[in-house]
Amino acid sequence: MKPKQTIGIIAAIIVVVVLGVLLMGGFGKNDDQNWQIKQSIGGTVTVIDTPGWYYKGFASVWTYPRATQRYFSESDEEGGNKDESIMVTFNDGGQAKISTMIRFQTPVKMEDRRKLHQDFSGNPENVTHAIRSHLTNCMKAAAPLMSASENQSARKSEFTQIIQEQLVAGLYEMRKVEKVLPGKVDETGEPVTVIATLIVYNKDADGNDTTPKIAQKSPLQEYGIEILQFSVTGTNYDKQTREQFAAKKKSFLAAEQSKAEREQEVQQRLMVVEKGLREKAEVTASGNVEKESAIIKATKEKEMAEIEAAQKVAVEEQAKLEAETKANKVLAVSKIELETAKIKLQTADEEAKAIIVLAEAKEQEIQRAGMITEKEKTLAEIAAKRDAEVSKYLSALNVPRVTIGGSGANGGGTMENLINLKLLEATGILDGDGNLKPMKKTIMLPPPPRKKK
Repeated sequence: MKPKQTIGIIAAIIVVVVLGVLLMGGFGKNDDQNWQIKQSIGGTVTVIDTPGWYYKGFASVWTYPRATQRYFSESDEEGGNKDESIMVTFNDGGQAKISTMIRFQTPVKMEDRRKLHQDFSGNPENVTHAIRSHLTNCMKAAAPLMSASENQSARKSEFTQIIQEQLVAGLYEMRKVEKVLPGKVDETGEPVTVIATLIVYNKDADGNDTTPKIAQKSPLQEYGIEILQFSVTGTNYDKQTREQFAAKKKSFLAAEQSKAEREQEVQQRLMVVEKGLREKAEVTASGNVEKESAIIKATKEKEMAEIEAAQKVAVEEQAKLEAETKANKVLAVSKIELETAKIKLQTADEEAKAIIVLAEAKEQEIQRAGMITEKEKTLAEIAAKRDAEVSKYLSALNVPRVTIGGSGANGGGTMENLINLKLLEATGILDGDGNLKPMKKTIMLPPPPRKKK
């Protein structure tokens, strides 16, 4: 190879290297899920919080994730092949390896980010280790608040809540107490007493518990780290504790079996009692039905009798009312007929009187004249005979002195009686009061003398 070609190749390599160095040292890139600390050659520190390329100027750069999620678990699926679970001891001596997951957010303020960078040597993994250490303290402080049995049966959520609260606020102040474990006895049969812890609370003006007292402030607050999520993913109790659980379970199952047997006996007894009560209720119900049927039948018969009696009384009342109405009607008609008869009788009486007056006037006129014609004489004789015959006939008539509506005892209707009365009064046999008058004698006047021719 010629010297010129060699020099050209070396020069090209130098240019590429220089360009690479300039590109790598002169420019930097930040992703959206991260933030960076940039320290220039002159020592100026800048926080890169925006995504994209920027001019670096051969400055040193440290990259931190905005949020981190870590498992501290004994499971290969969660924490890898390394067991990072945390061992705790409960107040009954039982132990367990607790597997957890924690997700936290790194600081967002400029001063907190610089302090985090300074205190943890620019290594984000150191931050994770510090958080795990704080988590361990919180878990070991929370475990003595309960027994392994309580944690296993009913207080897991409370255990998780207390750990998370201490992660954020700090470790609670605790005090030791002696506690009797429920359901546990020693070899002598005495209840087992253990040393446990209780949270110390702040008091209000009335002496009531308010918030837990903080014995040690959380280091996460110092750096502005925020816990986004905390979960207990698994609890692996030690062998002895599991044996205690098994014995407790066996005892519980035996107690439950005994309880079930007692319950069955009780159910059998109750079934016998209930069967007797049912049979008694059936007999009582049957008797009540018969009784109610008899009562209903008797009530119905009584009501029907009352209805029939009421109907009979109503019929009698109606008949009585109709009879009274008919009698009143007949009486009213009789009164009307009587009044009519009186009026007709008075009229006939007046007419008779007028006839008598006319007859007397005629008689006087004849007397004064002293003469009567043959014709008049003949008519007078005829009238006299008529009156005599009429008087003779009328005197034989049966006429009641008092007239009442309806048929009389002697027969004949009301109208017929009234006509007879009127005839008697008209002929002068009866006076105006219905009494018989003395008969007048008919005087036959002598015929007037005939004039000589």
